[in-house]
Formats: sequence, structure tokens, C-alpha cells
Amino acid sequence: FSHLLLLLQNMVDISFREDGETLPLIIRPRSGGNNTSADFLREWVRDNKKLVERKMLEHGAILFRGFSVTKGIEFQEIVQEYEPDLSQEYRGTSPRKLIPGTQYVFTASELPPSYPIPQHLEMSFLPAPPRQLFFCCLDPPTSPGGETCLCDFKKVYNQMDPMIRKEFEDKGTMVVRNYVQKKGKELLSDPTMMKGWQDVFNTKDKEVVEAELRSTAGAEFSWKKDDSLRIVNKGKAIEPHPVTGDKIWFNHCQVFHWSMFASEFYRIYKRLGIFKYYLLSWVYWLLKHIFFTFRGPMGVGFHTCFGDGSEIPESYLEHIRDVMWKNMVFNRWQLGDVLLIDNYWISHGRQPYDGKRLIVVSWSKPFVRPSFQK
Repeated sequence: FSHLLLLLQNMVDISFREDGETLPLIIRPRSGGNNTSADFLREWVRDNKKLVERKMLEHGAILFRGFSVTKGIEFQEIVQEYEPDLSQEYRGTSPRKLIPGTQYVFTASELPPSYPIPQHLEMSFLPAPPRQLFFCCLDPPTSPGGETCLCDFKKVYNQMDPMIRKEFEDKGTMVVRNYVQKKGKELLSDPTMMKGWQDVFNTKDKEVVEAELRSTAGAEFSWKKDDSLRIVNKGKAIEPHPVTGDKIWFNHCQVFHWSMFASEFYRIYKRLGIFKYYLLSWVYWLLKHIFFTFRGPMGVGFHTCFGDGSEIPESYLEHIRDVMWKNMVFNRWQLGDVLLIDNYWISHGRQPYDGKRLIVVSWSKPFVRPSFQK
């Protein structure tokens, strides 16, 4: 058996990007062999699970590239060899659809391609986010953009201004999400309202929603006269990594703050040089001020502030975005790519794009954040 395991290990090459960037670790089939099929990759992951676990702990993300993974079910079977306990439970904000023929594979996002998705640890505003995330490219983007970019949130913590970081450590963060009853035309009046609460919780029954929210530590909620739902989550801004104990930047503050759109679009314009993103940065800057004037920060689709309810200065958020963008890694998707991510360390996001693109995702079962463990 040990000889067979060594043979399987020798049928792949383990390396980094050509520019020397170590995020993610890249595993490719070694040329000259019959080792590019989805079945081969599934068997390789099964027989080298301990190696994969060790490399994940060393690097935080692994990209399998060059394998013929073209179906959602193939992706699911590969992932389940590494993490058998996948979850269907999703309480995030991005609309998603289940891929036919699978149980645990969803579209990564149904948001419009023009929307930027900033760096975040999946569902980090909840008491129990998934421990790991898994992505697969079934149809790569052909336009500029469309990358699922990564960032090391341990580096973000370490490189932040100590004064700003301490204020977050002392106060924590608060995420406010406002959901209308059902997604419809009313959502067009606020681009941050991406889903209705009936879509988030897959029910029309308020009692079912309330029961789930009461069982979720750290969640406060209230119903409005128009049957809209407000959910407030409070938590620490930093968490220790469950295995290494390293301090990790662990919150959605710059994602759910309304300054996000204008700031992200401007950075995307600077990176890609596409003028429409410059225009969008000004459009969203104007919308931000209009909505804040008429609704206040707590009345828009989502908003973040310090845990004590005080507003986070926009200069702090710009500093955080600067540190993240300094450490972001942009990998162009290729057909069949399979990406494994430690969701308690490595963040992800999505750059806007034009045209077609199909990236699918699975995630492990919820893992209670250290600060919520009794």
C-alpha cells in the first residue's frame, strides 16, 4: 500500500505560481501519464488526505489545476473525499442556486456580474461559519475580471495600523441586515438589498424564522410594519485560528459598510483601467449619500459599525481596504480548477466581469467561532 501511495503522490507536481506567490499552493497532474481525469483526482485526494490536510494548514489554500473536472457531481465527489460533512445551510446574503444532480454544490453567486464582492471570510458575521470552502470552475470568464481573488487575513491583522486594530479589538463589530419580505421590484431602490427574508430562510412562516434566529447566539431581530426583517449580529473583530492560534482578521466591516461600492469600484478601475468602473464608483458615491440622507445608515440594506453602535470612520475602512488590496492574489480561472480554502484564515472575493462565467461552491458544516464557544 505504501508503494501505491508513493506512486500516486509522484503522479502530481506541487508548486507555486510563477511569480513566487505562495497563495494558493498549486497541485497539477504530472505530464506523460493518465492522471488528468476527475476520477484520478478523486482517488488522489482520498489516498492523500493527510497530505492535503497538512498542506492546507501550511498554506491556507490549495488549487488543483489541469484536471478534467467538468460537472458539478464530479466536483462534489472530489470534495467529499476530503470533507465528507458538507452542508446545505446558507445564511449569507448572496443569492445562490443548487446545481442539478448534486446535493451540496451551488452557484457561487447569483449577483449581477457587474457587482464587486469584497474580500471576506464566508459568513464570518455569524457565530458558526463554515470551517472550509471549496470552489470549482465549470465555465471560466472570458472578459477581464471575474477572478475569485484571495487574501491572507493573518497578514491583514498583522499589517494593520495598531491603533485602528486595537479599537476593533476593544469594541468588536455589529452587522445590520434589513430584508424585505420577498425579493421584487422594491429591491431595485436599494442595491444592497439582495434577497428577501423568505429567500434567506426558505420559508414564509415568521415563527420558523424567529425560532432559528433565537437559536443563533449573538443574533437580535425585529419586524417592521411593512413585514421587513432587521437582523443584528454582534461579535469580536478578531478570532484565533482554531488550530494554530494565530490572530485572524475576522469580520465583514468593510463588506457591509455602504462605502463599499464606491471604494471597490474605484480600486477595480485603477487595476483594470476600464472606465465604466470609474463611473460606477461615482454613481455609488452619490447613491450612498442619497440613501444615508433619507434612510440613515441603519435603514439601508446592510451596514456595519462598531459593536457599541458607534460609526466606524471611513478612514479606518479605507485603511483596511488598502491592506487587503496590498495582499490580494488574483488567479485567472481555468476550466476544471478546484480550489480548497481555509475559511478561518484565507478570504475570498469576486472581481466584476462581463459575459459568461460559472463558478460553483460547496462548504463544510458550521464551526462555532472560538469567541462563541462555551
